[in-house]
Amino acid sequence: MLLPLKASEGFEVRIRIGGPAGFGIKAAGQTLAKLFARSGLETFDLTEYPSLIKGGHNTYHLRVGTDTINSHVLDTDILVALDHETIELHLAELGTGGAIMYDPDDFDPLSLGIVDLRPDDRCMVPVPLKTIVPEVGGPAIMRNAASLGAVLGYIGFPFEPLQESLETQFARKGPAIIEQNVAIAKAGYDHARANECGFPYRLQPVPENGKRLLVDGNEAIFLGAMAAGVGFYSAYPMTPASSLLHLMAAHGEKEGVVVKHAEDEIAAINMVIGAAFGGTRAMCATSGGGFSLMVEALGFAGVSETACVVGVFTRPGPATGMPTWTEQSDLRFVLHASQGEFPRVVLAPGDHQDAFDLTWRAFNLADQLQTPVIILGDTYLSDNRRTVTRFDGSEVNIERGLLVAEGDLAAHPEALDPQGRYARYKDSPAGVSLRALPGVIGAEQIVNSYEHDERGFGSRGEDAHTRVIQNEKRMRKLELARDLVPPPVRFGPDRADLSIILFGSTKMPTLEAMRILQREGIAINILQIVTLWPFPAEEVRAFLESTRRTAVIEGNMTGQLRGLIREHCLIDVDETLNRYDGRPFSPDQIARWVKEVIQ
Repeated sequence: MLLPLKASEGFEVRIRIGGPAGFGIKAAGQTLAKLFARSGLETFDLTEYPSLIKGGHNTYHLRVGTDTINSHVLDTDILVALDHETIELHLAELGTGGAIMYDPDDFDPLSLGIVDLRPDDRCMVPVPLKTIVPEVGGPAIMRNAASLGAVLGYIGFPFEPLQESLETQFARKGPAIIEQNVAIAKAGYDHARANECGFPYRLQPVPENGKRLLVDGNEAIFLGAMAAGVGFYSAYPMTPASSLLHLMAAHGEKEGVVVKHAEDEIAAINMVIGAAFGGTRAMCATSGGGFSLMVEALGFAGVSETACVVGVFTRPGPATGMPTWTEQSDLRFVLHASQGEFPRVVLAPGDHQDAFDLTWRAFNLADQLQTPVIILGDTYLSDNRRTVTRFDGSEVNIERGLLVAEGDLAAHPEALDPQGRYARYKDSPAGVSLRALPGVIGAEQIVNSYEHDERGFGSRGEDAHTRVIQNEKRMRKLELARDLVPPPVRFGPDRADLSIILFGSTKMPTLEAMRILQREGIAINILQIVTLWPFPAEEVRAFLESTRRTAVIEGNMTGQLRGLIREHCLIDVDETLNRYDGRPFSPDQIARWVKEVIQ
């Protein structure tokens, strides 16, 4: 069980909605999240659903409160059960005194034979959804709207924010649909207000906070790409990257972005390489299965020194794996993808702010280094929303590197060979050559997937001496990258009972666990590795040498981050916590484990 928040830390309510696929579980939950965010409250949501077109059990878990919320938690205060399976599966997560909202016309919870269901320990809240919805003239599928109204009514929250949220959500479907949804939600709300005596939770708007920005990780990446000036996006739909394609398709034309739904991932990344050659900032995104198809073209981008950004948002593998769940098991894959050796940068956002910041920085790095940059995310970050401070576009700066977009190369003699011809791949101390776009006078060049000489000719690239020059030239970019990439980030006190190293979205529940442990007098500190390649060995080694007891937390079975630390720092950590069941780490899981380790 999580400890309750102290009064000084604010107040929060945890709501879980469960039911069969097709009942609008996610839509209902996100409507709640939006109205709470617009009311000045902090939120974080977690959607769990199987990879089925129809059927299966879906849940939506929402934390909402007045204090900063970094991740989901397991504990639930209000369980909205749109079927009996929700109670059977999630009763253990409902704390003593928690409320169970159910439809008495559908089932009787006490008849389910669940040993742990003790009415004296729970607040049983019958809401006759099957009666309310038809009375207002709605179909059974709209029970979710009535349940939303009932939740707000029981917690004493004003109805107006829900009405505004529904009006926005159904604006495209016309006034009749809006009126029907609002009427059904209001009927659920009125029922709750008339029967809310003794309900254990209350929540009110905090208008002085203003409206909060509510985004999931893919929306943050989309905004970061837009801020960076992306001009071309191509992808083939694959969970959890699909929503990024949908966003690009919905907004790309208005923002001047060419968006292509490619026939497969091979075509997607090759289109990106072509667009980048023409000078456009270009990006594609997929998950591990789609990236498997992209790896040969990734090598093409490496050998041709093409500035492109590739998003790899991971889910459990191998093969199709678990399409709608999360994992961090593609770390080694993205570090070594494609044959041969060539430089790349791998950035791993840990939360939604990171997702925005690292995306626009990824485009800068790709241009400055003239090499692929990979954004390594996962389903937990891609799919789940939280309130954030509005992203600050004034901090975004555009760096195109050694680029000539117009004019005459005669003004750039440093880019020419002794005969005065453009040498696209001319050797340089930093490994980066001047890049001239098609149309620049004198910028004739050859770009292909072969090893090549400084002008791009593949046949001369097979000369042993030329091969060594070009190979070493490209790899020198990694040294330049070390001065450009974001360094690791530390959280917590200088001295701690346990020092934790992590990457990616594990940051969010671990920060939440830090708060839990702090209330119990236990101190942890965290090193978040933001740039996984080139690996920040010096910073990691310094962190390890300054600590008493060390650990790695990562979402894979084989300890891929731990292996990188041993490989590059020649130091091992004392403890590891791995999770590989498709579920994200939860703060209470991490807190319990830390206490076991230090005791």
